[in-house]
Amino acid sequence: MDDLDLPAFDRAAVLENLGGDEALLAEIARIFVADWPQNEERMRRALEANDAETLRRAAHAVKGSVANFSAERAVQAARALEFAGRDGDMAAAPQLLDATVAAVSRVVAALQAELR
Repeated sequence: MDDLDLPAFDRAAVLENLGGDEALLAEIARIFVADWPQNEERMRRALEANDAETLRRAAHAVKGSVANFSAERAVQAARALEFAGRDGDMAAAPQLLDATVAAVSRVVAALQAELR
């Protein structure tokens, strides 16, 4: 099965972690979706400024946020970007940022569908 065939997030796992609380899932989903544009912009600005530490911190925050949704593909992408920032590997960062944005955008789209 291709990665794109996998669900963007594991709804059952999230609900299990939230004690089955659908309202809480909706609330954290709304917050995450609303915050994503600012988080993406923060990572892009850090990359443009060649600021590895800010990129690391921003990617770390995104990683933690998507982990709340058991969104493993997005977690892995953000982790790779975080490590590039940690290691000062700004040459790899543009591709890793693109992968992170693509993976997180899938989660955002799935959560938006969930909220409808």
